[in-house]
Amino acid sequence: MPPLAALPCALALLAASGLAAAEVTTPGTTARVEGAQVWALPPTPNGLHPSQSWHATGSAPNGDIYVAGMDHVTNSALYRLPAGSDTLGLVGDARSASEAAGNWRPGETAEKFHTRPLWAAGRVYVATMDSSGLDTGYLSRRGFHWYAYDPATERFEDLSAREPGGTGLPHGGLVTLATDPAGAVLYGAMVPTAEIVRHDIAHGTTRSLGRPVAYDRPYLYAGRFMFTDARGRLYFSAGNPGSGPPPDPAIYARLYVYDPGTGTMEPSGFRLREPRALETGRCLRERGICIAADDRGHVYRFSEAGPAWTYLGRVATNHPDGFVWMFQVAPDGRRAYAAATSYVPGAEPSALYDFDLATGASTRLVGLADLDPRLSSHNVHTGYDAWDDRGRFAFASFAGDGSSGVLLTRVDPERVKAGLAAR
Repeated sequence: MPPLAALPCALALLAASGLAAAEVTTPGTTARVEGAQVWALPPTPNGLHPSQSWHATGSAPNGDIYVAGMDHVTNSALYRLPAGSDTLGLVGDARSASEAAGNWRPGETAEKFHTRPLWAAGRVYVATMDSSGLDTGYLSRRGFHWYAYDPATERFEDLSAREPGGTGLPHGGLVTLATDPAGAVLYGAMVPTAEIVRHDIAHGTTRSLGRPVAYDRPYLYAGRFMFTDARGRLYFSAGNPGSGPPPDPAIYARLYVYDPGTGTMEPSGFRLREPRALETGRCLRERGICIAADDRGHVYRFSEAGPAWTYLGRVATNHPDGFVWMFQVAPDGRRAYAAATSYVPGAEPSALYDFDLATGASTRLVGLADLDPRLSSHNVHTGYDAWDDRGRFAFASFAGDGSSGVLLTRVDPERVKAGLAAR
C-alpha cells in the first residue's frame, strides 16, 4: 500500500490506466415506457460530481455510447455505455489523466468537455473548454487539452502533455470537433475567438488555421456542429442572436468552408435562415448527406451530389421559444428525434418529438417526465449523433441552475412508439 502522502498521485495513475475508472459503474433504471432506460452519471474517485453535460454525447462504430459530465467549475469526466450493456462506467477524468502525465498545474481547472466525444483512428477524443465567456477571460487560463480514450487498452490519456506548453494552443478552449474522411485529422472550433484548429493525430501536433476574414468582432459564438464532405472540406458557422450585438446576416447567415488542399477559408454558397450557427447534426457518409439544425430547430440537409444545401423546416415543440440542443438523426436519414430546453420558470417538462425529414412535420411522442419522473426537474437536454448498434439513441439531461446531477437517457424509438400504441 502506498504511503498516505502518495495516495492522490497513485489514484491518478490508476485512473489514467483505466483500473480505478473501471470500478465506477452504475446500472440503468427502466423507464415507465417500454424501450427507454435512464442512468445517473456517478461521481469520480477524485471528487467530481457531474452536474452538467453540454453537447457531450457520442458513439463509436461498434455501438458504444459515450457521454461527458462536468461541474462547470473544476473538472470533467468521460463515461461509456458499452454496446449490448446496461451498465454505465467511468473511463477517466481530465484532472486524473493530466496529473498522471505531469501536465496539471496548481489551481488548474477543466470546466467542460463541451465537445461531442468523437471517434477517429480507433480512439474517442474530447477536449477541454475552461473559459466560456466571449471576452478576454480566456487569456488568464491555460489553453485546451486533448484527451483520448482507447477502448482496446482502456486508457484515458492527456495527449497534450507532449505538445509545447502542455496544451493544444496557449489559450482558448474547444467547443466542438470534427474529423476528416480518413480519420487522420481532428478539427476544432475555439472559444471565444471562433478560430478553427487542426490536430494531426499521427504527429500529435495542433495549430490554428485562423478564421474567416469576414468575421467582424474579436469574440464570437462558434457553431456547435461542423462537418467535412467526401473531399475533406470543412463546413462551419458562427454567430448567434442571443450572444452579443445582433449578428450581421450578410456575414453570419451562411456556412464557411475550409479547403485543406488550397488552405483557403471562404464563404460558401450555403445560406442559413437567420444568422444563427449550426448546433447539432449527423453525417450519413454511406448516403452522402449530412443533416444539421440550429438551436431554434431550423433543419438543413447537405448533399454530396451537387453539392446541395436544402432547408427542410423547423422542429415544432412544446417550447417554441426554447432551445433545440437535443437532435438525433436516425440511421436511415428519414427522421430525427428532438426535445427542447426551456428556461421559463414553471414551464411544463419537455417532450420527445419525431421530426419527419421528408415532410418537415413534427409529432409529439411522449413527455420526458413520463419516461422518468426525475426528468421533470431537468430542463436542459443535449446531445446529437449518439446511436448504438441496436437503433437506440442517447441524450443527457440536467437542471440549468446546476442543482441536479446528470441523467443519461437511452431510447429505442420504435419500441417506445409500439409501447405507446399498445396503451
